[in-house]
Amino acid sequence: MTGDHHSESSKTPLVSIGTAIVVVLFVPMLLYSLGPEGPLKVGDVVFATDRHRVKFLDPILHKVQGYQDFCILESRVQLVVQKIGVMSGSLMIAEPIGVEKNNVPYCPPRVSVFLYPYQGTLKPDLWGGLRDTLSNLVPGR
Repeated sequence: MTGDHHSESSKTPLVSIGTAIVVVLFVPMLLYSLGPEGPLKVGDVVFATDRHRVKFLDPILHKVQGYQDFCILESRVQLVVQKIGVMSGSLMIAEPIGVEKNNVPYCPPRVSVFLYPYQGTLKPDLWGGLRDTLSNLVPGR
């Protein structure tokens, strides 16, 4: 009986320590994802909110490479805002910098594209990134 009591008491600190680590890691992410975005400025890095079709600022430059007047932005791609309030007031010009695929129809890096406010956010999609990271750890996917 003495051995059982000793093993239970040694598990209790590990559970407490594990819980504290989880809280320390996940509470800041939760607070960050729920907080307000703030005003958007030129030079800010925004993240694509989903897979979007965006138009080139100068489509003629990219016709040679096989593009039409648009390219596809993948979800969570990083873009640097170059100009805000173009044409309709809410449209902005941005350059993709975090590009994984560099082939038609996906947006090449460092090309100016038109971006609507709903297509980009100042905060990365933490939950989508966490989901993708965990799915990459599971073999067979």
